[in-house]
Amino acid sequence: MKSLFKTIGTLCAFLFFLSIRIDGDTIFDSIYEVISPLTTSMQETTESFLKRSVSNTKNYSQKIFDNSVPKVKDSVKSKFSAHQKNTSNFIEEKISDEDKDKLDDLIKNH
Repeated sequence: MKSLFKTIGTLCAFLFFLSIRIDGDTIFDSIYEVISPLTTSMQETTESFLKRSVSNTKNYSQKIFDNSVPKVKDSVKSKFSAHQKNTSNFIEEKISDEDKDKLDDLIKNH
């Protein structure tokens, strides 16, 4: 709590100091006149850097996306593919109507 009051006090003192008028201008205005060309230059440099970064990232992302699409169409060239199922190995079981009724009753009761 003590450090909070100390921080607020320091901030108030700093703002009070910057608002003191000397020759019709505040200290903040005098400092701003000296620093503004540098800050403007830094802002322009930062903006151009960010634009280049976004542009490069967009280009790399597009290249990654383009390379992720396969160039060759996938196809099965074997005669043993899953499309040709051999059903002769399966045994078909015939269930009588009586057995079906018993199964239905068993299902209904449980």
